[in-house]
Amino acid sequence: MQADTCSRLTLIVRQVANTLSTVCCFASKKHRERDKLKTLRGSRSTRDSAAELRWGVSTAEDEDDDGPGSDDEDVLTSLGASYRAWRVYHREKRAHDYTKSRLVVAIRREAGLVKLLARTGETAEGIEYTLMRLEDLEATMMRLEEKYNAAVDEQVLCEDLALERENLQAQRQLHSDRLHKANAAILHWKSQYEEVLSQLTSSNLEKERLGGELRKVKKAAVLAMNRQFVQLDANVVSQSLLRTARHHEKESKKRSFSSDEIC
Repeated sequence: MQADTCSRLTLIVRQVANTLSTVCCFASKKHRERDKLKTLRGSRSTRDSAAELRWGVSTAEDEDDDGPGSDDEDVLTSLGASYRAWRVYHREKRAHDYTKSRLVVAIRREAGLVKLLARTGETAEGIEYTLMRLEDLEATMMRLEEKYNAAVDEQVLCEDLALERENLQAQRQLHSDRLHKANAAILHWKSQYEEVLSQLTSSNLEKERLGGELRKVKKAAVLAMNRQFVQLDANVVSQSLLRTARHHEKESKKRSFSSDEIC
């Protein structure tokens, strides 16, 4: 509400100032137009008197002159001068009427503004003070607009930062989901590894057990083979002894036969 009142008062004061300047300009123009009109009237009266003088002189000369065709030329000359003077007069009259109408309009506007000033009860000093206050208010409004623009820029920056934060949170959520999936996969593979490790441990134990049994079997087999080899050796030795004994017996028998024959 205060801003609307200040704006209206500003418009009124500006209109008053413009009208006063216009009135002053028209007043100066009015004085100049009056001086011009006086000058034109004086020059026109001078021209008229000079034209009348020339016409009188020409008339007198025409009366004294007996030459043919002189009257027609003088009449044509006087008619052309009268027509030119008539045109100048009407042009000056139109300019005077236009200036007078503009002056009347300016005076009416001045009277209306004076009434408006009297109605508002303001003086020139009050108007100047109001104008100064309006200038101060405009400067304050400009500063407030600058602050508002800075606040708007900060708000836009905050909104951009909020959007960037939301994007970062979305990326963080995505990475956290991927991390949860990776952790779940790690737990799954860890359980699989533990299961396989337990199976491998049991297989290693079974392997060690079987290795022990194999060593025992090998040892028993080696012992059995050693026994068999010993028995075979003993059999071979006994057989060789038997063969040797049989050979000795045969040899002894041969010797006995040979000795008997000899005898």
